[in-house]
Amino acid sequence: MDKPSHPITENITWRAIVLGLLSLPLNIYLVVQTETVWTTQYPTTMAILFNAIFTLFLVAICNLLLTRFLPKWQLSQAEMLTVYLMVTLACVVCGHDLLQATMCILGHASWFATPENEWQSLFFRYIPDWIAVMDRRALTGYYEGTSTLFEMDHIRAWLTPVLFWTLFFSALAFSMMMLSAILRKQWIEHEKLSYPIILLPFEMTKGPTFYRNKLLWIGFGIGFGLDLLNGMNFLFPNIPAIPIRHDIGGMFTEKPLNAIGSTPIHLNPYAIGIGFLMPLDLSLSCWLFYLFWKVQLVFGSMTGLNQTPGYPHIDMQSLGAYFGLCFFALWITHKHLWKVFRNIIGVQTDINAEGEPIGYRTAFLGFLISIAVVFGFCLKAGMSWWGILGFFSVHFILVLAFTRMRAELGTPTMDFYRAGPGFFLTSLFGSRKIGAQTLTGFSFLYGFTRNYRSQPMPNQLEGFKLADKGAINSRQLLWVMWGATVIGLMMGFVAFLHAGYKHGSLGTWRGQEAFSDLQRWLTLPSDTEWRHIGFFGFGIVLTLCTLFMRLRFIWWQLHPLAYPLAGNWNFGRLWFPVFLAWLIKTVLVRHGGIGAYRKALPLFFGAMLGEFVMGSLWAILGLSTGQRMYSFKHW
Repeated sequence: MDKPSHPITENITWRAIVLGLLSLPLNIYLVVQTETVWTTQYPTTMAILFNAIFTLFLVAICNLLLTRFLPKWQLSQAEMLTVYLMVTLACVVCGHDLLQATMCILGHASWFATPENEWQSLFFRYIPDWIAVMDRRALTGYYEGTSTLFEMDHIRAWLTPVLFWTLFFSALAFSMMMLSAILRKQWIEHEKLSYPIILLPFEMTKGPTFYRNKLLWIGFGIGFGLDLLNGMNFLFPNIPAIPIRHDIGGMFTEKPLNAIGSTPIHLNPYAIGIGFLMPLDLSLSCWLFYLFWKVQLVFGSMTGLNQTPGYPHIDMQSLGAYFGLCFFALWITHKHLWKVFRNIIGVQTDINAEGEPIGYRTAFLGFLISIAVVFGFCLKAGMSWWGILGFFSVHFILVLAFTRMRAELGTPTMDFYRAGPGFFLTSLFGSRKIGAQTLTGFSFLYGFTRNYRSQPMPNQLEGFKLADKGAINSRQLLWVMWGATVIGLMMGFVAFLHAGYKHGSLGTWRGQEAFSDLQRWLTLPSDTEWRHIGFFGFGIVLTLCTLFMRLRFIWWQLHPLAYPLAGNWNFGRLWFPVFLAWLIKTVLVRHGGIGAYRKALPLFFGAMLGEFVMGSLWAILGLSTGQRMYSFKHW
């Protein structure tokens, strides 16, 4: 029989929940302002949200003072981690690639329709009035700015769509929470995946010992001081700066090497710190696969393949890789899933659900109900059954792949731009066969599938891992995380609308992407894109071959998780820090063993923490002054 990792767990206190709730408004406002108003920093495009770490840092420092002067009032590790998870889950759903992108779509069609683009005749009849805002008078202030949300006409125009989208995203997040609960035991207790992303917040909440380490403050000084100096240079150019961003792509001017294009060399301490937490084989695989993508570009230049539109189709190769990774993750989990299924139908098994956040039967029922809400939303919008099923099947395949990648690799980012379900289905079947009503639905669902950096499920499973390590009552934590998600959504809608009516025309390119695609699908109906499917198939085959080599030969170091990760634009800014981290960690482990690695960890924790704290301070200063500040994260 399986036993829970922690037979005795600590209940979540009301003061932790209140403290978490009090932390949400400023964090959500900061996220919306930095990502959409100032288009800088982008905290929710990272795997680890620097504003959440900053919040946890403030809580931990205050708790050190309480421990010394008012020990009866000190917070436990469980309470501090609860605050961190509430901020993380609330900010993720308000992120750049979920709520914010969706908000850029809801009024776009009405405001930007012209006689020239013929949108009104093309697809307006397929847009339900409850899913979007079609009242141009209410949108005037939203797109022109210098207005306010808090007028009855504006509130009345947005109220119905916001309520429906809040219900939709709440149900979608809950379905992922139920999947996380079902997978928790296999991925956390049986496979013991490393979850590198949670190491920093967990160590920050262990107690005063963490903050007494001299290496921690040396690393903190490096990260903090670098961003302080470069931030002062941003405001006052006469102050010298330390350049940390370079591009060696321009050094290659002759064919075929000039095909490599932009090749950034960034030296951010936080990125080196994240790379240092990654397993060695994975960090090695990341920078090697980055070079592999560059080799494909050079090969294309040598053979003329680069004249083919879209070559080397990084999006389709990566999509195939994610399909392969998802199926592999499910295959190695199939015994656990079979036991869960038998438990659901009432057959006695040796699986023990006593330590689970929620019973398996209840989790499955919760998943079905939440998916029914999601499907009902799309059916009411006029989409076809098979279109909805295909769309969300692809969506959950990608979400599961990214969740597995975060759990095993600790990837700094999960970039996957404009290659989601809508693009795959139109490539596979052709837009001609899908139908105008369903294609219009794809455009409104584009907001949370245009990229996969702001998805709740990886953070939910990391929350359960923190509960496992920190002996937190996971049953209570499940509802706290989902409650923070729903409250974060409501706050996020208000924060975005407030910013929209104040500044005008926020993120309109995202709406333009969605409806330009829809216009192309309807005016130029396409059939199956066999070239896309070919590169998709190549991605699956290469992933499965790499998996086979990894399972068959112990000397094979390349990990297939790194193949799609290394191809994305964001990782192009991170490959060199990951390479440096791999090099440093390799030398340490080879000459000093695992003990040397553990002794060096505080230095890299400090480097991450220093940049996250100073970066957050620059963002808060920007909020108070109303102007753009230095961005330590340049992607």
